[in-house]
Amino acid sequence: MTPEQVNEEANAIWEAERRERLVGNLLKNRPAAFADPGDLNPRLKAWAIALAGGVTQNLVLTGPVGAGKTWAVWKAAETAVRYGYEGSVVITTAARLRRIIAPSTAEPQEFTRYCEAGLLAVDDIAAMRLSEWDLDHLGELADIRWAAKAPTVITSNKTKLSELLGPRISSRIQHNALTVALDGPDRRRQK
Repeated sequence: MTPEQVNEEANAIWEAERRERLVGNLLKNRPAAFADPGDLNPRLKAWAIALAGGVTQNLVLTGPVGAGKTWAVWKAAETAVRYGYEGSVVITTAARLRRIIAPSTAEPQEFTRYCEAGLLAVDDIAAMRLSEWDLDHLGELADIRWAAKAPTVITSNKTKLSELLGPRISSRIQHNALTVALDGPDRRRQK
């Protein structure tokens, strides 16, 4: 083996180990309920691979309760990291986001972390009731992420985001977004 080949092999081993550490860091935060194996929707897998390749595109997942939207978000994030995505990943629930932006409990450091995340996923956005204060801060978050072309993922059991979030926020989230409707029976009831 030439010194160049040894170097290439060592670099490949180092990169594979580093990638596994990044995947491990993501998965240590994944709730156990979303660790079930399964195949990712081909459109979502393509989105994740494109994200790893530098394509920044929002993602909107819709579907009925239990269709697997949250599982798909975690699996897509894992896929992106496995394929080389280097950015920070923040996956949160809409309820957690609301607590962060609520007037009585505003957490500016967490809000900043959400604004600056490489990939931000907000799960179950239709589950929260949004006040004017909430919409103002959610609008700020959407503005910052849209202007930076930072990919944002939204899951919802409602398909008309403009009715839920208003035209300004939904326009920014849906701009250049891949929208995937997941369907099927409630996966939690099948077990």
